[in-house]
Amino acid sequence: MFYRMLIVCFSVSILSSSYALEESNTKETQQNKSTNKEHSHFFIALESALKNNKDILSAQKSLLAGHEEHVKQSAAFKPKISAEAGYSPSFSDSWISHDKANKETSQTGDHNSSSSYEVRVNQNIFNGLADIAALRETDFNIRAQWSEYEALKQRILREISELYFSLVAKKQEITHLRSLLESRKSIVVLASQMHATGSIKILDVAQSQADCASTEGKLATAEAEYEALCAQFEEKTGIPVPENLTIPQKLFDTTLTLEKAKNILTKSNPEVIAATDKLAAAKEAIKKPDTSTIPSVNISYSIKQSVSNRKQNSRSHGVGLGISIPIYDGGVGRASKRQAIETANKAAIDKEKALQQNLSALVATLASLSAAQENLICSIKALEACDIALHDTEEEFKAGVKITKDVLDAQQKLFEARFVKTQAEKNFFVSQCAANALLGRMNAKYLNIRDSDFNYKDHFAQTKKRF
Repeated sequence: MFYRMLIVCFSVSILSSSYALEESNTKETQQNKSTNKEHSHFFIALESALKNNKDILSAQKSLLAGHEEHVKQSAAFKPKISAEAGYSPSFSDSWISHDKANKETSQTGDHNSSSSYEVRVNQNIFNGLADIAALRETDFNIRAQWSEYEALKQRILREISELYFSLVAKKQEITHLRSLLESRKSIVVLASQMHATGSIKILDVAQSQADCASTEGKLATAEAEYEALCAQFEEKTGIPVPENLTIPQKLFDTTLTLEKAKNILTKSNPEVIAATDKLAAAKEAIKKPDTSTIPSVNISYSIKQSVSNRKQNSRSHGVGLGISIPIYDGGVGRASKRQAIETANKAAIDKEKALQQNLSALVATLASLSAAQENLICSIKALEACDIALHDTEEEFKAGVKITKDVLDAQQKLFEARFVKTQAEKNFFVSQCAANALLGRMNAKYLNIRDSDFNYKDHFAQTKKRF
């Protein structure tokens, strides 16, 4: 019986040592992992999201539609051409009339038709330069949409990054729980054997069985949560979860000072850039002249031709110059001006708000990143201590100094230390992604990954040439 107990204790020790071996292998894998980002499942997931994510694809279509606003506004500089055609048939019936001598006079019916064609060209040559200001306003609004699109992409990449690291953490938790469950089962067998020899009480056996059942419940919950995360991952990226979840060594320059980070944020944060473009668009709207005081000048040309079946043809040409001088419009023009001024004031406030909010978030995020880095270092040290403590407890258990509950508690503490370290790693990488997003660096260019083939600047350049 003692030989069996020694074998079981040795197997428990082997399982515990496998925890440490697994941890050391994980460290070695992370240290020896290639820095080529193309082979990392993390970056592959981000690349797939840029091409397949439904929110990004929807935003792309919205941008394509928004570019047409430039064409609509630039139409004010182009002539308006219209054509008109008409056809007018006429008929008359035959009749018989009588004169004073009662003499009959008959007349036959007559048929006449005429057709006309007219082409008119109208061009506005002056309206107070309102069209120029409107076109510039439109272009600034389109640029703001570009920045909002970039902000959306970075937000989605950040969400996918957090989801990816949650998958990594949950998978590691499942691995630790399975190892812990095997160890728990071994303790249950050992406790039953020791109880049969009278070495321990039935309470110790019940305690080991309860801990085993509790671990089984935690494992089932963790596996269900992992499946839910996998479904979210596939929905957002368009690809299944890879079997081997690899993580990058570094995503953010932790040596970056707060002042440099603030300067980068001011120039690169897409939300701040979008707010700046909206303010510029609002200022252009103010430049529009008051339509109630500015005259409008138009020049027109028309050509008209009429043809009848009696060979009576006519052709006319006309050139006209029209000047429209507004006298009173009910206050619409001045109200529009006041509205544009208030809109610009609001846009200025929104810009400052976006800047301050992102700067405040940056300070908090960098603090969280520093804390996460320290927590990760501490969790590694705590894990090493718990590993040593479990080894010592097992040795004392073999010598009869410790009881079964002591071994169970040491195993639980080791598992909790592993769980804390896994969460610390997750928080550290999530904080790096959050910091990159605030700096406008959660994008394909900074992460050195392939972006989608969608290029809104090229599309806008092509759209501007349409008419």
